[in-house]
This record gives sequence, structure tokens and C-alpha cells, in this order.
Amino acid sequence: MYIAYGICFCTFLMLASAVHEPENNCEQYFSYSTQNRGQTYIGIFTAHKNYIREFYWEAVFSARGSINQVGDLYLFPNNEVFERNIRNGQPAQVYVIFRDITTELPKLISLKLNGLTLCTNEKYPPFSITTRVARRINIKETQ
Repeated sequence: MYIAYGICFCTFLMLASAVHEPENNCEQYFSYSTQNRGQTYIGIFTAHKNYIREFYWEAVFSARGSINQVGDLYLFPNNEVFERNIRNGQPAQVYVIFRDITTELPKLISLKLNGLTLCTNEKYPPFSITTRVARRINIKETQ
């Protein structure tokens, strides 16, 4: 009997401590993931086509946490693989690190690549914070 209560309590704790991943209509270009064995939350952006050599990534997030929850954009998974993937004809990917996440991830509300809007979503209701991140990349940057 105590074992059954213990199992139910542990299940409740796991569900209660799970971080909410907001829905978005950008699945083709954006996904949430983790690093460091699930300790760090990230968002991965994927280009809409292959063989792009110059990039201007722009992403806007809505969050209900602190203003510092959204970090900078980095080459995914690292500089070397980023360059190799592009040279092999795969779409470029960058990622953002989310900081101080306790219950809910920031929600992607706009993603643009080289001025082309790839997707948009509604932002969180008031009182939410809007954060914009951007990065210009030229394939020569990684050589």
C-alpha cells in the first residue's frame, strides 16, 4: 500500500516539475531541445533552404519570466559542424540558450531569415516580456 502511494507521489512530482513547452506553428523551422543532460534548454532554428551562404537570423520571443531568459544565437551544434553541413548541402542551423527556466519556456513569436518571415505565433498575454535576438553570419566567418 505504501509503495503504491510512493509511486503516485513520485509521478506527481515529476509531472509538477516538468517545464512547459509552448505550442508553435514553426515545427519545420524551430524546435525546443536540451543540452547538458537536460539541464539547459535551447531552441534550434533551421533554414528554409539549402546552400545559403549569408544569413541574417532574427527571432522574437515572448516570455513570462525575466528579461534575461533568452540568450544569444550560436552556430549549431558548433562552428565546425555548421560549416561542414552547409558545404554538404544541408540547411544551416543556429540555436539560442534559454536561461533561468523554471516552469515555462519562452514562446517564439516571429522568425525571419534574410528578411523572409518563416513563421509567426501569438505572444503570451499581458504581462509578458518580448525579447529580440539577431545574428548575421557569412560562411567565411567559420573558416
